[in-house]
Amino acid sequence: MKNSLTIKTTKGLFTIRPYKPGDEARILPSWQAAFGKEMPLAHWRWKYIENPAGFRCMLCVAEDGTVVVHYAAQVMRINFQNKTILGLHLTDSFSHPKFRWALGGKSGLFVKTGWVFLKTYLEKISVPQDLSLATTLPKAQFHYGFPGERHFRLGIKLLTYRLHRPGVLYLRRKASPSKRITGLFKNRLEMIALKEIFHWEPLDSFWQKIYRQLNPFCILRDSSFLKWRFAKKPESNYFLFFLKTFWRKKIKAWIILNIDKKNHLLRILDCLAENQIDLTEVLQRIAIEFKEYDMEVWLAGNHYLTQAFLDAGFLSEKEPLGIYPCTRCDMENVDPDKADLFLWTMGDADLF
Repeated sequence: MKNSLTIKTTKGLFTIRPYKPGDEARILPSWQAAFGKEMPLAHWRWKYIENPAGFRCMLCVAEDGTVVVHYAAQVMRINFQNKTILGLHLTDSFSHPKFRWALGGKSGLFVKTGWVFLKTYLEKISVPQDLSLATTLPKAQFHYGFPGERHFRLGIKLLTYRLHRPGVLYLRRKASPSKRITGLFKNRLEMIALKEIFHWEPLDSFWQKIYRQLNPFCILRDSSFLKWRFAKKPESNYFLFFLKTFWRKKIKAWIILNIDKKNHLLRILDCLAENQIDLTEVLQRIAIEFKEYDMEVWLAGNHYLTQAFLDAGFLSEKEPLGIYPCTRCDMENVDPDKADLFLWTMGDADLF
């Protein structure tokens, strides 16, 4: 099996191949040309190379070395029916504007690179042409992403994308600086900046408890994932709020958010709880502490903790980013509709 694919066009040869160390030096200028802004090298390395679960990246390169297409994903360890499977979070797929003449339609370079990526790195996928390349990497059984409308429509038509049918739920709670919020709380709430030194073991124990009790179809929210996603992300500062029993000091719920002081906004990126009541208590107590701040959260439309936000005063509003959550099960003998059970938050994304 080949480890690269050469495509002939009237304007030269193009090579589709996997990422090689050092390619980021050519990827980033093309990323800037495609998105109109710079991605720091440290951010790209965090997102891909430093991900403890790994990454996958397929490139289409012109004869002069320019990266024409970048089709990439972060590897995620996912709990599915009491076992850990590999998932791919598709992100940062782009084409260089200078080469758009060679990118359109079913035979364009962007679509062909996408086909090669999907056929090479997924266990089961149906694409128009068998363009898989040689790889020793384990194949994934699930993939997902959060494209905008334009990319979503292209993906639905040409790249086997599948809409996550529960959709996205955007909830917002308005600040209430003049309203006195009171409550009798039986638990202890603590806050820590995730850039600080922190003992992660209790969070691992809590994840294991959630796993045993609820068996959720979601990313493994253990310390390995949380450290990388939140504590090690460059130029970001996240805060962890966790609810503990007073005496045993066992965690009952946690929330990760960032604080936008300029806009008086708390953006909740992730959460985990045994039940709705505990998470509602965390939200209510944060509202007391930050009574002049709005709060917002994105959740999968089927998320098991949705009611906790509603009980804490959050209301559903129009989703502001224009994202289309897409999911696919790529396993033998698994109903594709199982992908609709996937639970996600903005912790699964790279948007914040």
